[in-house]
Amino acid sequence: MQQMIIVVCFIFFSLFSGFASAGTIYTWTDADGVKRYSNSQPPEDVKSLEMVQEVHSDQADDAKKRQEFDRMAEEAGKEADSYFEEQAQKKAQEEETEREEQLVEQSQGIEEELARLRKAIEDIQNRGLGPRFTNGMKENQIRLVQEKIDQLESDPNAYFKK
Repeated sequence: MQQMIIVVCFIFFSLFSGFASAGTIYTWTDADGVKRYSNSQPPEDVKSLEMVQEVHSDQADDAKKRQEFDRMAEEAGKEADSYFEEQAQKKAQEEETEREEQLVEQSQGIEEELARLRKAIEDIQNRGLGPRFTNGMKENQIRLVQEKIDQLESDPNAYFKK
């Protein structure tokens, strides 16, 4: 059994290494039930015979094909790297554009809110005094609105999270 494994390994090595000589490989089972391999024709009384035509391999041609394959694989890798780099740059650009749009939107929101609060101060200042609205009440309301303006100018995110 061990001899058979060695013979099989040698034949496969010879077939795939390109060192085997040209010809036909014969496989058969002899009268004792042992599987045999040979490049010579077996005896005439063999019952089951298989012939394998050896494939010739030109090592120089194989080397060229291997180099071409390696070049193609390297080129495909470079194309894939380039594609992924482009996608990463595109995503980064989209994120930057989105951040810029958010900043513009936030700035517009801040300006609108500042205009609304300044209008509120102006309305309070223009309101007439009377028994139900005293000068102290007026100053207190202006102070409260001014505190909102100060908070909006110092930390807009905290202001809008209220």
